[in-house]
Amino acid sequence: MIVTGAGRGIGKEIAKVAAEAGAQTVLVARSADQLEAAAAEIVAAGGRALPWAADITDADAVTGMIAAVAARFGRIDVLVNNAATNYVANLVMSKSDGWRQVYELNVFAVMRCTQAALKHMIRRKSGRIINISSVSAELGASYNSAYASSKAAMDGFTRSVAREVAKLGITVNSIRPWHVDTELVHEAMATRAKLFGKTAEEYLASIIAQSPQQRLITAREVAALAVFLMSHDARGITGQGLNVCGGFAM
Repeated sequence: MIVTGAGRGIGKEIAKVAAEAGAQTVLVARSADQLEAAAAEIVAAGGRALPWAADITDADAVTGMIAAVAARFGRIDVLVNNAATNYVANLVMSKSDGWRQVYELNVFAVMRCTQAALKHMIRRKSGRIINISSVSAELGASYNSAYASSKAAMDGFTRSVAREVAKLGITVNSIRPWHVDTELVHEAMATRAKLFGKTAEEYLASIIAQSPQQRLITAREVAALAVFLMSHDARGITGQGLNVCGGFAM
């Protein structure tokens, strides 16, 4: 299985939990140092992990990575499109370059990785594609319109591809977490706090207060659902966007 954005946060946790379940994991991200550390952690725990440094906004890098992984292991069973970036700004003050960076990674890289991996899955008539979206795709997010809209695009992509490959034994789903306790979320909270003249701690506390469960989601909760979606028992679930939000979207 291939997990993008696997050097830290949700991607790393998905790779860890999948490895615990016996999967051979290929961890993909730009940062070689983070990948090496994440892979070493999985191997030390008895799992199988291969770090693969690549910039998935580069079409040639994606093609080469997918081809090399397929050649090395003979198959690609699972692709987890997790890599993402954020751009915190109110719309009036936002810049086109910020939007382009978000869409290059959150949308176009997802398309390229899926397109390349699907070719191998279709030959075997088997596979799982899991896209890590966001509850903001469903509800929107003020000061985060680039990110929220990119995740809405991911959800539409998920449903469309799921329809294309439904008869081929391939499922395509998205997981939509609420705020997950990761570095990316804490960085975004600190940026948003400045917009309101608050400290990062004050702003985060105000966000947590909006949750029915009064807490952040953990990366392991997202990972556990992802690993279930990889399983044979989840073969009847496809084209879905599954919220992991502590009841926020109910």
